[in-house]
Formats: sequence, C-alpha cells, structure tokens
Amino acid sequence: MLFSKAAALAAAGVLALSLAACGPGREGEGFGTVAGAVGGGLIGSTIGGGSGRVAATVIGAGLGGLLGNRIGAAIDDDARARAEEAEYDALERGDEGRPYEWRSESYSGTVMVGPTYARARYDRCRTYERRIYLRNRTVVERGESCRGPGGRWVPLD
Repeated sequence: MLFSKAAALAAAGVLALSLAACGPGREGEGFGTVAGAVGGGLIGSTIGGGSGRVAATVIGAGLGGLLGNRIGAAIDDDARARAEEAEYDALERGDEGRPYEWRSESYSGTVMVGPTYARARYDRCRTYERRIYLRNRTVVERGESCRGPGGRWVPLD
C-alpha cells in the first residue's frame, strides 16, 4: 500500500511527537525533534520519485528528527549550565532572599537562598528556591543543600 507525501509527513510528525513526549523536562529536545522531522521530511520528499519518494520522506523525517533532538538537547544543556552556575553563586555567597538570575537563549530562571546554618556532618547548609521560566509555564523547586568535601554543594532532598 502506497502512502501520499502528506500521509508520510503526518506519520513522521506523529512519530516525532511520540518520541519527544518520552522525557520530562526536555522541551528543547522535543521541539528540536519535531522541527527536524518536519524539515527532514520535506527535504526527503524532494529527493525520491514514485514509491521511492515516500521512503525518502520517511528516512528524511527520521534523520531530521534525530538531528533536531540533539540540537534541542544542547539548548537544554546550556540552560542547565547557566542555572547551576547561578545556583552555586547563590549558595556560596548569596544574600538571603535575593534572586540570582540566569538566562539562556530559550530559558531563564532565578535562585533564592535562605540563611546559612549547620547540620550534622555539614558546617554550612542553605535552603533554596529555584524558578525556571519555560515557554508557557513556571517550574518552582524548593530544597536544601549542604557544602560537602571539596567545596561541592550536595542537595539533601
């Protein structure tokens, strides 16, 4: 049974959306997967002829989805690195209740810390609140970290 170009693109899009929905907190990867699959499918549809065009569309969509997913992951990694840097600064020398901001190309957020206190096995601990601003929602996380050996902050949650 032969599929039309539109049906092949629709199937590739549904597959890409299904794969993108597999991991929470991976909005950049999901968007990259879908955009890559659609673009790859469109490029693939111009290559083949007849039934080969359908195969080229599906293959193009699959390869485009994989490439787009990796680009989306890099955006997420950039945001994570900037958030971790702001969190470290806030925990290490931050003023209580002051928001420490971070921003990446697609995401932004703040980190606020509470007062410094001691806890069993740790000389220096702080509570924190993270706010991550995604495209259409805000994620708020609260926790507690203590400074461990080597100056590394260890989450206790």
